[in-house]
Amino acid sequence: MSVTVGPRVPRRSPMSAEFSDHQIRQIAQGNSQAIAQWVESTAKRRGIFVQRMARDKFVKAVSRLSDGVVDLDEVEELLIALGRAGVITSFQRGLLQVHYLR
Repeated sequence: MSVTVGPRVPRRSPMSAEFSDHQIRQIAQGNSQAIAQWVESTAKRRGIFVQRMARDKFVKAVSRLSDGVVDLDEVEELLIALGRAGVITSFQRGLLQVHYLR
């Protein structure tokens, strides 16, 4: 998976995340569909999207051969992209992903 951040969204330090832990905990209390909608709308507003690259197929094949296959869905990939863009911290990303997957 390759993450593309739009030209108006500079990479930020995790310390300058746009949302407080309290705000993220409130979002995480929703069901999986509500979390997915928040993730997708937050990424869209910031011009963040996931773009598949040719090398992704190779990486997935190598991963599958090594029995280390981890398939992330679009929401999980967007959570990673939001973290890389500094919109959320790694703690916040993990919290949202755990509650999304439940």
